[in-house]
Amino acid sequence: MKKKKMISLFMAFGMAATLLAGCGSSTDSSGETEETASAAEESSESESAAAEETADAPSCQGALEGVTLVVGTSGTYAPFSYFAEDGVTLQGFDIDFLYALQDILGFEIADDTIQDMDYSPLGTSISQGTLDIAAAALCATDERKESMNFTDIYYDAGIVVVVGVDNETITSVDDLTGGEYTVAIQSGTIAYEYAVANLPEDCLQTYDSQALAYKAVEDGQADATIYDQPGTAYSIKTGEINLKIVGDEFYTGQAPYALALSFDICEEYPEIVDDFNEAIAYLEETGKMDEIKAAWCD
Repeated sequence: MKKKKMISLFMAFGMAATLLAGCGSSTDSSGETEETASAAEESSESESAAAEETADAPSCQGALEGVTLVVGTSGTYAPFSYFAEDGVTLQGFDIDFLYALQDILGFEIADDTIQDMDYSPLGTSISQGTLDIAAAALCATDERKESMNFTDIYYDAGIVVVVGVDNETITSVDDLTGGEYTVAIQSGTIAYEYAVANLPEDCLQTYDSQALAYKAVEDGQADATIYDQPGTAYSIKTGEINLKIVGDEFYTGQAPYALALSFDICEEYPEIVDDFNEAIAYLEETGKMDEIKAAWCD
């Protein structure tokens, strides 16, 4: 009997020890499970964030990292590219546009400087390959395409009717077709091309510069002028002219602005035009292009 009692006691102690050991094991296991679950959750959230970031980025992100481009513009055409009051700093739509593209594609700008030159040497520099890319509100004309490549259009500039601030009789371009109003135009422009083709010849007054055409309207020598919308809106916004725009923008599609790239850089990097086109499309899809336009052209 004593022997049986001793055996029973040992068995009881053994079971108790096992139960205690099981509780301890369960507590540790639970702790490890909570830590593992927490780590797994953090890892999942991190992966989701990374996946979302990757999904949001265009496939051309960083496509031109390590590539240095010689970049040019013309600082004579506000609001697209012109000098700030210090006379040194380039600013405008095209400048912000270039830097936005650089943020996506990752290219470097040679000497960290966008070169400024007049339109004639700008075109020559691109065609000869001394510039790799130019952003200067350049129209992608068939003639220019013979000596350089172009990206997709990033801005389609139309023209508008501009009159004196007190003029209430002219409300749109339709009012100019009858020939009762004199219209000041700058020769050699898209506006001139439109006026010669669509307005009575005897109502047109031709000037060598748009500044003179604006002044003719301000001084009452002409009833209206027609010129490109972004340039006119900028001149009114900054107080350079005391005039107003009437009616809607028209004759769009005739001045399609695009980036120009030299044949040499396109030969060296065959995918470069496609890369720029994808980056341009991304800026449009994400609303960044609208932000740049609102800052400089509205």
